[in-house]
Amino acid sequence: MSKGNNSKTMKAKMISAVMAGTLVMTACGDSSSTGYSQTFDPKHLVDHILIGSDFSTLNYLTTYIANDLRVTNNLVSGLLRTDNYGETVGQLAESWEHNEDNSIWTFKLREGVQWVTRDGTPYAEITADDFVYGIEYILDPENVSMNTEMVFLLEGAQEYYEAKERGENPDFSTVGVKAIDKYTVQYTMADGGKPYFESASMYSAFKPANRQYIESLPESNGIPGPRTYGTTPDLLLYCGPYILTEYEADSSKTLTKNQAYWNPDEVTFDDVTILAIKDSETALEYFERGELSYAPLSTTQYTAEAEKGNEYLVQTSLSTSSYGLLMNNSSTISDDANAAINNENFRKSIYYGLDSDEYNVLTVPTNVEEVRSYAFTARGFLYTSDGRDYTTLGELGKWQTYPYNAETANEYKQKAIEELTAQGVSFPIELTYAIKSGNELESQQITTLKSLLEETLGTDYVTINITEYSNSWYTDVRDKGAWNLWIRGWGPDYKDPINVLNTMTTTSGQINDISSPTTAVTHFDIPEFDALVAEANAETVDLDRRYELFANAEAYLIEHAYFIPMYITGGTYEVTSINRYSKIYNNTTTYIGWEAKDHAITAEEMEGYRQEWLEKRRELGYQDE
Repeated sequence: MSKGNNSKTMKAKMISAVMAGTLVMTACGDSSSTGYSQTFDPKHLVDHILIGSDFSTLNYLTTYIANDLRVTNNLVSGLLRTDNYGETVGQLAESWEHNEDNSIWTFKLREGVQWVTRDGTPYAEITADDFVYGIEYILDPENVSMNTEMVFLLEGAQEYYEAKERGENPDFSTVGVKAIDKYTVQYTMADGGKPYFESASMYSAFKPANRQYIESLPESNGIPGPRTYGTTPDLLLYCGPYILTEYEADSSKTLTKNQAYWNPDEVTFDDVTILAIKDSETALEYFERGELSYAPLSTTQYTAEAEKGNEYLVQTSLSTSSYGLLMNNSSTISDDANAAINNENFRKSIYYGLDSDEYNVLTVPTNVEEVRSYAFTARGFLYTSDGRDYTTLGELGKWQTYPYNAETANEYKQKAIEELTAQGVSFPIELTYAIKSGNELESQQITTLKSLLEETLGTDYVTINITEYSNSWYTDVRDKGAWNLWIRGWGPDYKDPINVLNTMTTTSGQINDISSPTTAVTHFDIPEFDALVAEANAETVDLDRRYELFANAEAYLIEHAYFIPMYITGGTYEVTSINRYSKIYNNTTTYIGWEAKDHAITAEEMEGYRQEWLEKRRELGYQDE
């Protein structure tokens, strides 16, 4: 059996774009061109969210919404997590292993770890049955969980769920999860091995839940008791590093250190305050007054501070989300636009004709080349066993250069004109991009996108029509087919290319789906890509080979311009008092292990932390840029 806690085969992870800091306390925020005078309390963190982005539920079993998970990840622990270097470490599991083909994964739990209520009173010991019940809860349609797709990784899970939906009474023992003994839980995968289950097991869908507590909850306003779990801070059991002790919606919340947490030494804060503020630019004012631990900077703020010689401007790390231009070939507004987007030479003219640096500089005013993306998957997400970045592998490695080339773009333009004219298509092609009404930054960005494409390719060939919507892009725009262009990406849930590339297969039901003209985003029929993805996914033992096969599949997407890479999220600037390289590598909103300072950190100081971190990563076998 391979020991999961010693494995170096999955060298993936996120370094988030959202960087948090630590709290303040004394001093007025008297800032000058040379420094900040306020001090910070290393035992107390003050983070922030924007008004309107508070959590909607604390039920981690039913939600995958980021606003919810940034809170619940601090309240309820899972089997595993990564450390700040990207290495997998045990959380509630002290050891784990898998069989040769990765189809059976077994986790040995720490003994004596307690569930506690909101007031810190011990409720019960965490056992293997808690992990079994968590899966059973998600697979009950009555609980309306968003996490069923993740649990369908397990043998029999989808069949069990669909039988329950039909009103049948299926046997839960057919689902691939079982308690071997009080402290051992075992998972059996569906459809063969899942070499990425080590990282998938970190997701909230595989967290524990106490059967007795949840099933004893009373009905409330016609809602069955189990569905009320996590609807308030009192209706939740805690086993994570913090307890939600104070909460006022869209105002503030306080997380207090859980004294029963299994490893109190890694919880560096006695408490965490999370304030709701009106907008990101306001954060700098809070920071300067000593009322926030960190502040992200807008481009305008960065420029103003840089002109003053502010030495505290630090650039945030990149996330694992690659964003780019998606094109709707099934719109309801233009048959000519649909025909053009279905034409490969037209798509390639956009691919080579978009100078994305000029777009990205609106949010990353300096070192813009660092956020360039060349693929659908972000670099830094996955590494081979010898530390090579996934995006450098196989055919995908050939596409890791900046594509903008006006001459090449216009060569493809002429080919597209010839082919589309023969089909009866008229020029110029009008492409519609819908933006949120009142969003000034998005308006500026898409106006820039319009100028970049029209100037390079000519308005005789393509024009960009900018429209506005009021509420939701999904309901106001996507569901009506009233768009042609949209800039978006995919944030991976676990460390394997299938989680990213499957979204672009012909019938994925996610980003691309030919059978769903409105509920998906793009609608391409790509059988060659589908076959390459299937071939890669069939390799479940040799991970290096698996990654290279997926890289070859992804290269097909880029070569045929089904996705136009633009940027990796992150790389923006902030002022902070937290060593960002002390944070969990794939989860920068869980407040474990953070190294807080009593002062604002200079760019030079942060670079020192970065070099120490890189040196450690190199010792572990990673080949970071």
